[in-house]
Amino acid sequence: MIALGIDLSSTEKSTSVCVIEYAGKLGRCSLPREQCSDAEIDNLTEDSDAVGIDAPLGWPDKFTKTVSELRFDNWNTEIRDGLRFRLTDRIVRERIGKWPLSVSSDLIALPAMRAMALLRRNNVQDKSGGDKGFYEVYPAGSLRIWDIYESGYKKSVEVRRRMLSALRTNFPVLEIPDEYANTDDNLDSLVAAITVEQAARGITLAPTASQLGLAMTEGWIHLPSN
Repeated sequence: MIALGIDLSSTEKSTSVCVIEYAGKLGRCSLPREQCSDAEIDNLTEDSDAVGIDAPLGWPDKFTKTVSELRFDNWNTEIRDGLRFRLTDRIVRERIGKWPLSVSSDLIALPAMRAMALLRRNNVQDKSGGDKGFYEVYPAGSLRIWDIYESGYKKSVEVRRRMLSALRTNFPVLEIPDEYANTDDNLDSLVAAITVEQAARGITLAPTASQLGLAMTEGWIHLPSN
């Protein structure tokens, strides 16, 4: 099995990719690939069995309906949060106690637009995961569930080195190069690749039958089940 983790930015400059090739119970991580273009990503997805994308794969249903009509007479917290957060964002907050970035009202909307183009190129219709092996992942959420997350890892190489050491302890079957601690983009791509392998094996938090309809259009963040 080949798992591909993509820390997708709106530009090539901050986009890193990790490839993990599993043989039996062992997994070998490639060196991180930095500043990846769409062409490079497309080449890697062709050879991968599961693709984990660290970017929202859709927008809140209420947001898309509202912006197409833009008809409301009042404003309150319920309306605001309905426009900002998807069902999957609410599930993540319940699980880890923190909101993911809002795809409709934060700069994360820009990587989401790039992700949309990636899905269209691969004819992915179902955004809940599993359609052609494409899944939405959230590295910070995975790290929190594994009890590895440390605040400040985006800026501190020392913090990232500690977290990389913890990942090696948690996943001893993986051979992980030191270079994944060099930047937060590299580390996030590694976590995305580890998470998507779990998603492909069905051991991440999946939508229930009642949640599936929205998840297929809004996207669904696959968090580790433990």
